[in-house]
Amino acid sequence: MARSAQKIVRLRIELSDTSPPIWRRVDVPVDFPLRRVHHLIQAVFDWRDYHLHQFEIGDRIYGAPEYDDGDIGGQKLYSDRNIRLAAVLARGVERFIYRYDFGDDWEHVVTVEGALEAEDGVEYPILVDGARRAPPEDCGGPLGFEAFLEAMLDEDHEEHESMMDWHGARFDPDDLELAIVEAMLERIRASRRKGQAKGSRATTNRVWTKRA
Repeated sequence: MARSAQKIVRLRIELSDTSPPIWRRVDVPVDFPLRRVHHLIQAVFDWRDYHLHQFEIGDRIYGAPEYDDGDIGGQKLYSDRNIRLAAVLARGVERFIYRYDFGDDWEHVVTVEGALEAEDGVEYPILVDGARRAPPEDCGGPLGFEAFLEAMLDEDHEEHESMMDWHGARFDPDDLELAIVEAMLERIRASRRKGQAKGSRATTNRVWTKRA
C-alpha cells in the first residue's frame, strides 16, 4: 500500500554520448539511499550490475567503498548506503552524475525535474517515460555501441554474424524491454516493503505509465 504522505522526486536520467539520446524518467521516493538509486538506474537501463559504479555529486564521490578500498584515485569514496536522496536534494543539487563500468565508462546525467506528492494506490519507484534501449554490457562504451548497432542492424555487414553470436539475440534499439524493466522495478518495490536495499529480477505486472 502506498503511503500518501511520502515525498517523491521526478528524475530524468540520460546516457551521455548517445544519439539519438537514451533516457528514462522515473518517480522515486526521496527517502531512497543512493545505493537504492543505483539499483533503480540498473533496473531501468537493464544493466546487470556486473561492474563498479559511483555517484559524482558536487565535490564528493559516493559508491561502494567495500569494493574500492575507500578511495578513487586518491579521492575519498563515501558510501552510497549512508546518504539518502533527500539529503542530496536538501543541498540544492539539481543535477549529478551516475557512472557505471569504469572501463566502458557509461555516464548517466541525472536531472532533478521536481518534487511530487505520492499518488494514492501507487507504489514507487515507477518508470514514467523513456526512449530507446540501453546498450548491452561490455560493448565498449559509446563508440563500441555505435559499432555494435551498425553491425547488428545491417544483415550485410561483415561483422553481423559475429556480433549476433556475441550478443546471442537480435537487438531492437527502440524496444525498452518493458517486461524486464518492470519486473526489476517490482523487485525493488517489494524489497522496500521488506526494508531491504537490494534490487533483482522477478516477475510482475507492468506498471508502465508513459505519458504524451
